[in-house]
Amino acid sequence: VREAGGLLVADEVQAGYGRFGDVLWSFQGSGIAPDLVTTGKPMGNGFPVAAIITRSDLADGFADRTGFFSTFGGNPVACAAGLAVLDVLEDEQLMANAAEVGAHLRRGLEELTQRHELIGDVRGKGLLVGVELVRDPSTREPAPAEADAVVNGLRERGVLIGVTGPAENVLKIRPPLVFGRAEADLLVGTLHEALASAGR
Repeated sequence: VREAGGLLVADEVQAGYGRFGDVLWSFQGSGIAPDLVTTGKPMGNGFPVAAIITRSDLADGFADRTGFFSTFGGNPVACAAGLAVLDVLEDEQLMANAAEVGAHLRRGLEELTQRHELIGDVRGKGLLVGVELVRDPSTREPAPAEADAVVNGLRERGVLIGVTGPAENVLKIRPPLVFGRAEADLLVGTLHEALASAGR
């Protein structure tokens, strides 16, 4: 990318802030060093704050070429919220929780693959997990309508998740970092019910 004159951007809005369980930023385990890192929603845990983290040479070059302006940049309340989130991550050992509960959740979801042929794959790390739904295990044809039915079935049972992927057939499970084993078990049990209701 860099040889072609491009910049490598790591989008950590959903995957960052310890969600993988063993690193603060998801890119850290990949061996890459991004030029820019974006973060947002988890940074303030509901308080509106976001950031772009970059090298000083890129920031200086940007400032030299543009009239950069930010209405809310450097807001002290937003900065305090961001610092408080980092304190809670450390004090409550939420990264370790993401690793432990995430592994427990994955085991439960992988057990569901034995009971529901609609599940083509379970993947992810920590508390960022995808469950790919397919119409046929041999062809791996995506099952977007079934994914939509499962998401709605979960919602009717009080569990909120979304779908993602080019075919909109991957259940995106991204619970809060305080998610415990009991909540993971509830999610797996409720997903089993929703899959059964979808007929698969």
